[in-house]
Amino acid sequence: MASGPDWREERTGLHEREFIETRRHWFTGTVPHDTHGGVNVLNLVQGIEAIVESPGGEFEPFVVHYAETFIVPAAVGAYTIRPHGPAVGTECATLKAYVRTRP
Repeated sequence: MASGPDWREERTGLHEREFIETRRHWFTGTVPHDTHGGVNVLNLVQGIEAIVESPGGEFEPFVVHYAETFIVPAAVGAYTIRPHGPAVGTECATLKAYVRTRP
């Protein structure tokens, strides 16, 4: 679907008629995300830990650990996720779900 120098995004297996979109992000560096006005629900599916940050200071950075699920409110807008602590230098992955409101 998309990629950057240290990350790549895949669409996962939900059918196009399902109202939930799911995306997997593989990353060794910083991944840019945006809520586009909808709630994002994510789970760290690979890697020991990652840090979620707001470039605009909408929230305090927080660390998530393997298998933890977290919610990013719609009002946040842009945010980033990157490996943290013992996961730095390794490949991590998140699974993100959101209600389809755009193509």
